[in-house]
Amino acid sequence: MTAVPPQVLLGNHLKALKLPTFAREYEKVAMEAAQDRADYPRYLLRLCELERIDRERRNIERRIRAARFPQTKSLDTFDFAAQPSLNKALVLELARCEWIEKRQNCIALGPSGTGKTHIALALGLAACQKNQSVAFTTAAALVHELMEARDERRLRVLQKHLNTVKLLIVDELGYVPFTAVGSELLFEVFSQRYERGTTLVTSNLPFDEWTSVFGSERLTGALLDRLTHHVHILEMNGESFRLATSKRTQRRASPGLNTITKKTTEGANTTEI
Repeated sequence: MTAVPPQVLLGNHLKALKLPTFAREYEKVAMEAAQDRADYPRYLLRLCELERIDRERRNIERRIRAARFPQTKSLDTFDFAAQPSLNKALVLELARCEWIEKRQNCIALGPSGTGKTHIALALGLAACQKNQSVAFTTAAALVHELMEARDERRLRVLQKHLNTVKLLIVDELGYVPFTAVGSELLFEVFSQRYERGTTLVTSNLPFDEWTSVFGSERLTGALLDRLTHHVHILEMNGESFRLATSKRTQRRASPGLNTITKKTTEGANTTEI
């Protein structure tokens, strides 16, 4: 009988044990260990370190995909100087994710374009990197999904999923008013997560205007009572990033336009003289 090469057997064992980094790196690391005259425990330690690093990377990537972020944003790319009203120290503290372990909430308030979604995405990314499960959605999309699940008799399944994630991010609350049924379904989500999970909400409306979204003072009061019991408030009242970008673009274009206008005016004046 032909003997099976040990590399084949080892590859099969590592695959069965779900150690892909071992299978990919063991020969390379063996050569490096031989050159460094490292003993067997050090060789095995290096392989274990590589496997663990690679596994953590894959887990982070899987949590990011599961979160369904519309795009990936980090705090490194946020311009804090453009939003002086935002408490930078608090944002950096939230990025450590201890508030998620404590099941606290966060609400970001401010006009459109001030970076609320960017902050929410960045904190969601930080949570994924800290081994926390995250779900991202807009308020309108969540209400639509809840109503659709109710009609298809799978509402409890969806609610159970929303209750299990460590951090639920609900973006853009306030842009679209809800029906009575939609308001009640969204209230139930927030109510079920009260002191059981962390919720981050962004809104362009101050609290006293949330009634226009939910259509009921009683429901709005009960909702705010739960959301704001253990909460961090991020106020973002600066200028819109999109408006500021538009102004900068116009300023860059203005010198050229001014030069053309000046030359045209000078030419016209010369002709007249």
